Amino acid sequence: MRNKQKILIAYLLLILASLSALVADGTFSGMLRDYAVVRLENMDMPVHEQTVNIVYEHTSDLGRLTLHPVLYSNPNKALQFDLSEAYFDFYLDSADVRIGKQKIIWGEAEGAFITDVVSPRDMRSFILADFSEIRKAVPAIKVDYYAGSYTMQGIWVTHFIPTSLPSSDSMWAQSPSFPFPPSITSTTIFEPTMPVASFENSEIFLSFGHFGNAVNWKLNTGYVFTDEPLVQSVTAPTPSTREISQSYERYGFVGGSFNTTVASIVLRGEGALALDKPINSLDTSQNPPITIERHSQLQGLVGLDWNMLGAQWSSQYLMVYTHDHTDTLVSQMKPVKEFAHTFTFRVQDTFFDEQLTVRLFAYLETEPLNGLLRPSVSYNFGNGVLLEGGFDVFLGDKEGTFGTYGPNSLAWAALRWYF
Repeated sequence: MRNKQKILIAYLLLILASLSALVADGTFSGMLRDYAVVRLENMDMPVHEQTVNIVYEHTSDLGRLTLHPVLYSNPNKALQFDLSEAYFDFYLDSADVRIGKQKIIWGEAEGAFITDVVSPRDMRSFILADFSEIRKAVPAIKVDYYAGSYTMQGIWVTHFIPTSLPSSDSMWAQSPSFPFPPSITSTTIFEPTMPVASFENSEIFLSFGHFGNAVNWKLNTGYVFTDEPLVQSVTAPTPSTREISQSYERYGFVGGSFNTTVASIVLRGEGALALDKPINSLDTSQNPPITIERHSQLQGLVGLDWNMLGAQWSSQYLMVYTHDHTDTLVSQMKPVKEFAHTFTFRVQDTFFDEQLTVRLFAYLETEPLNGLLRPSVSYNFGNGVLLEGGFDVFLGDKEGTFGTYGPNSLAWAALRWYF
């Protein structure tokens, strides 16, 4: 055996020995889940998935290491492994530093994303994934600096990570229609062009906040890419064919959020102004018919949380305003309204010494009128075993965000074991 091979084997044994010692000193927690879905219209079972979700943590004098692998198993599909998070925490006198692949949550909204744009979303199951699983981790360096009741946070996302959209064969895939004349017999849509990995194409976020007895607030800003692709260009290689290129575009935003308690009611608010946000414009009288325009866009949310009749209640109102609006603006080939209004409602109660939980979460979009109802029930058997079931019912206009998925209304059941 050559010396290089001996050195390599010794090196690998040393690494394995180090990892064994590291694992032995750490702690494991996690969740096993079996999840099945039946569509009410077709009575088919498009999803039956087993999930192994493990969190390993190792703490030393330097800080803490966290590894968060997830394994998904679906019938007739290859096992899917995802290193959901992997990061180091370093704790200093007045600051914390987190380095690695991590999920970062901003804002006060529930089930909506206003300033919560640091981590992109996993939309492969629309918005039905657990709120804890719908965010994707980003490779980042995050620094929190503390000065009394004030906190300053800086985040450098070194590589852009886009939102995950449903694959073309998914029940959640949306096929955009392009208003080309009948003489166009073939349309090819290319995968979006990813930004080149470079310092210039990284993303920067800053936050300044105050945690007080009367009110907590945060101010946020960032320079980001659109998480979802835009149509960049339309070319005509032949008179009867069109080729569509997609890309991710830059914009900046400023925003903030707050929460306070008035009597026994929690009042939450959040807002963001996207500056010169890129939006597609579709005008068949022009050549090319699809272009990118830049418009400022304002989002605002007000929410209330309160207890009544022994249950927990919550309601939110979300408004989106697009400045200098025209009827040609589209997002994912769907019209962008000048004003868009969405309401959410949640009520939750527990019974039998909190073993049984009954919950309803609902979205309502006013124009066009459509919504999503999510009633569910869960029973805690103890020792971390939880049995759940519920419905996701899409209602209303098929042109709406939720109504378009009417045929996908479903019943679901899940068995979880937390350890």
